[in-house]
Amino acid sequence: MQQNVADFCTMELLIKDSSMDEEVSDRLLEQRLRNRMIETIEVLAKGDQGLIEVNFTEFFEGLFDHSRDGHSVYKPNSAVAEEKEQVIDPLGRMLEKVSHETLHFRTEAEYIHSGCAEWIKPVAQKALKVLLAQGRFREDREEESSTADNCQA
Repeated sequence: MQQNVADFCTMELLIKDSSMDEEVSDRLLEQRLRNRMIETIEVLAKGDQGLIEVNFTEFFEGLFDHSRDGHSVYKPNSAVAEEKEQVIDPLGRMLEKVSHETLHFRTEAEYIHSGCAEWIKPVAQKALKVLLAQGRFREDREEESSTADNCQA
């Protein structure tokens, strides 16, 4: 129940503009969702250290806020190019497989001892590298390309 409340609050923050009490555009929502996905993948890319930082439940469930059955739930997302989805989807499938194999685990130590976070780490690092090559998007206004792209122009 607590997770559902957190998901609802997160979604409300994404949909509502914090400076005004109005809804944001689909594009701005997609930019914000992409940035949240990057934050989640940053944790996964740390392996055991990421698992320790956020606890094992959030480590494995974080990306599921963005994917189902190994595929992005926010398709199409104009802020995530198809080639970027091609590195995110395998990570989602890997997490689903690991989650099913470790359902009986109850402690952080069990996850660390199994090596599953370190197994996920290189796949997450690859996805993160691809996403960060484009950079993050602004969250206060729509952009055609990321802030990193705009800085290089």
